[in-house]
Amino acid sequence: MYQPLSLYITSLKKDFDSFCNKRLQEMELSHGLMFFVIYIGNHPECSPKDLSTAIKADTGHTTRSVEKLVTAGFVTRKTKETDKRAFQLSLTEKGLNAFNEIKNLFTQWDEIALADISKEEKELLLKALSKLKKSSYPEQKIICKLSSY
Repeated sequence: MYQPLSLYITSLKKDFDSFCNKRLQEMELSHGLMFFVIYIGNHPECSPKDLSTAIKADTGHTTRSVEKLVTAGFVTRKTKETDKRAFQLSLTEKGLNAFNEIKNLFTQWDEIALADISKEEKELLLKALSKLKKSSYPEQKIICKLSSY
C-alpha cells in the first residue's frame, strides 16, 4: 500500500524530536532554540538578519529567541565595529558545548535510525534525500549543512 513521503518525514521528525527532548531539556534548550544554536555555531559572528533569513523566522521571533539564548548564557551579542547599529552573534563556551552535544544527538539518532540498513542502502537513501531537497524548493536555504558535522 502506498504511503506518502510526507507521512514518513513527519513520523521521522516526531521520532527525532522525542529522541532529543530529554537531552535538550537538560541543556535548557527547546527544539526551536536548537536550530538557532546550530546556525550560530556554523556561522560565528552572524547577524540576526542572516539568522532570521536562514531559519525562516520573522525578525520578532528571532529577536525573542536570541534574547532567550543571551539570557541563558548560550550566545553573546556584540555591536559590529563597522556599523554600531548592527549586532554580531556568537556562541559562548556554554553555547559551544550545547552545539557539540546537539551534533552528537544528530549522529546518535542517525546511528539508531539507520542501524538496520546496509552501508550501500544508507548511501543511496542519503543521496536520494539530498537530491529531493535540492529539487523540491531550490530557493530555500538549508538550515545546517550536514557536511559540517
